[in-house]
Amino acid sequence: MDIRVVARNAVRPAYLPVMTRKIWSRVTCGHDRERSAARAWAEKHAEDMDAWGNGVDPVLWREGARFAGSLAESARPRLAALAEAGVDLGGGGGVELLYLLTRVVRPSLALETGVAAGWSSAAVLAAMRANGTGRLMSSDFPFFRLPDPERYIGYIVPDHLKSGWSLRIRGDRRNLEEFLRPDTMVDLVHYDSDKTRDGREFFLRRVRPHLTARHIIVMDDIQDNLVFREYAERQAHFRVFAYEGKYIGVTGPGLPAVECR
Repeated sequence: MDIRVVARNAVRPAYLPVMTRKIWSRVTCGHDRERSAARAWAEKHAEDMDAWGNGVDPVLWREGARFAGSLAESARPRLAALAEAGVDLGGGGGVELLYLLTRVVRPSLALETGVAAGWSSAAVLAAMRANGTGRLMSSDFPFFRLPDPERYIGYIVPDHLKSGWSLRIRGDRRNLEEFLRPDTMVDLVHYDSDKTRDGREFFLRRVRPHLTARHIIVMDDIQDNLVFREYAERQAHFRVFAYEGKYIGVTGPGLPAVECR
């Protein structure tokens, strides 16, 4: 991390409050016992994502897999060029899963937090395009360790998918105030931003009044704390999937109830 870049971004009035909150959260969040319990719970409930996806709809699952492969192929040289310049935007999480859920739920409005390179954004937008309906609201905050960080948000999202996309980059607490108006109702939620207990609990409280009766919530990295477990176990259905050494949780009344064989 280049401390000079961080310092330059920190003096920007719109950045400093969010940066301070993020740094403090990373220093103080969680404890080893909770993380260990969360990982053990996720591991116990985890199932094979490919088997589940095929059980929901094998045609749509293959369609999502093809899209994920195509996106990875087109993004690879662009991300490799950035990596050579010392810029790492991180990887994607569950592209096929988000594509499938968007195709099945056919959301009129979806909300995601945490965009980074734009893997999840591209998955939802592509599925909405295939559905012929839907808008995506995305909340993020720039990587403050990078110079001119705004230019990297959604870096791999194809231009032809952006017409149904609203992106805000002032941090979740500000962005959600703009997105979640009193009459806003959301069918699909993907949470992949502040992984601390405080961040997750704040988001769930804030979004709850805006969830439709058929909504689905997808939460990444549920092994970091017990927030997803506590929330999901109060719901009728939930699923947990292992993904690249981490775990993704899915719950909500719109979740397809499929028994994988």
